[in-house]
Amino acid sequence: MKSSKILKIAAFAFAYLVIQTSCKKEFLDLKPNNSVTDENFYQSETDAIRATNACYSPLQGLYNGAAWQIIDIMSDDADKGGGGASDAAEINELDNFSLNSFNPRINTYYVQCYLGVQRANLVIEKVPKIEVMNPTIRGRSKGEAHFLRAFYYYMLVRLYGDVPLYTKPITLPEAYEIKRSSKELVYSTIVSDLDSAILLLPKTKYTGEDIGRVNSWAARGMLASVYLTRNQKEKAAEQALAVINSGLYSLNSNFGDNFDVNKENGPESLFEVQYRNSGGSFIYFGQGNVLNCWFAPRARDLVINSGYGFNVPTQDFVNQYEKDASQKIKDKRRPASIWMPGDEFDGKTQPASLEGSPNGFNIRKYFVSAKNTSADSDGWSCAGNVPILRYAEVLLIAAEALGAGVGEVYINEVRTRAGLPDIQTGLSPDQFLEAVYKERRIEFVAEMHRWFDLLRHPNPNYMLNVMKAAGKSSIQPKHYLMPIPQEERDRNPNLTQNAGY
Repeated sequence: MKSSKILKIAAFAFAYLVIQTSCKKEFLDLKPNNSVTDENFYQSETDAIRATNACYSPLQGLYNGAAWQIIDIMSDDADKGGGGASDAAEINELDNFSLNSFNPRINTYYVQCYLGVQRANLVIEKVPKIEVMNPTIRGRSKGEAHFLRAFYYYMLVRLYGDVPLYTKPITLPEAYEIKRSSKELVYSTIVSDLDSAILLLPKTKYTGEDIGRVNSWAARGMLASVYLTRNQKEKAAEQALAVINSGLYSLNSNFGDNFDVNKENGPESLFEVQYRNSGGSFIYFGQGNVLNCWFAPRARDLVINSGYGFNVPTQDFVNQYEKDASQKIKDKRRPASIWMPGDEFDGKTQPASLEGSPNGFNIRKYFVSAKNTSADSDGWSCAGNVPILRYAEVLLIAAEALGAGVGEVYINEVRTRAGLPDIQTGLSPDQFLEAVYKERRIEFVAEMHRWFDLLRHPNPNYMLNVMKAAGKSSIQPKHYLMPIPQEERDRNPNLTQNAGY
């Protein structure tokens, strides 16, 4: 069941909640048209819950309107697809690395993250001051805000490097003057926030209308990811093992259940973007998921609105699947991940090629049938969630952090679910790392992980080498970081630009 508290964001003016460095100028210049302000709103437990729910909602726009376009399509996993170079040209710029600081997807990513940061800052500052409130809800709300602020900064620092850092609500004049902070300071804040979240959040799973909120184990899992990105493997292993040893999580026996609209927030889920079928026309920033329509094969009518065929898996990715003696893919994850020629769905068969996909490959993970109108009524409001942190990732973090030998049991658990044999023993540290990277690539395709994995590899040339080998020859060293959006720099002269842009 969807969490109505999280998805049904309170119907009041968030004018004060959204003032931050990355909002559109015309929006920032609007005067509040009612009497709700930060001074008179935070009065009750209901207000606290509504404000905390608002911290989650930027995830919907972030994952609809920017994350897959950047983290998937820029990587060696996918090409843009669609109806040619002029169809969503801004995504084509990301795919062929001709982007600049005016790219709207780069701006959307930045905007949505800072929208989440400002809302989290308000909860952290205001909720403790509410006089009459259940202390459990008070602590939980503050913990959720710490977690989400950490997550938004984690998304920012990996993409842009040094970014503006603020841990209290800021005013419009302050937003026009704030400078970028070092990525080291940003990471330190992320770790501190997640440490706070671990202490404040419950150690149990949520039930009823609270399903979809983050708990203490989600914070530990995210902290494990942060430590792995920082190459602090001992600390990453400690946090990952804590989640594993909690006994609260397990792999779905069927890999595809992670993406089934009827089985969301299941035993493997630690954190996912909550979407619902909300109706309405196309918008990245609504409560519905648009990936179903964007990723489905183009003009094949498998989903509502026919399918647009974007985010097309590369041949290089498909070649990574392990095969049997007859050269047939034996990995059980393939049918739920990649749509290939000959696959059947609702009585229709995928052709050998189609517009935008010369090899007939499409992303399968987010399919919702055109017949399932209760889950997707118009193609732009699909109820399907997007997983951000799954138990499979916790296992692979543990495997990578612990290394060959001790870490093999955890990668083998993931491989067993995929119907694959145990990993080869006796691998060198470098060979084992490559094996984990390959497992992550296959396990998390189209879940917006690959680009960040390429960036964090201990070999500083790894990303460039991999991308060039995969045929993305336009990649340059400057692309280790994305440009600070020009719209933000036009409003704030103190924002410097990353090299090369």
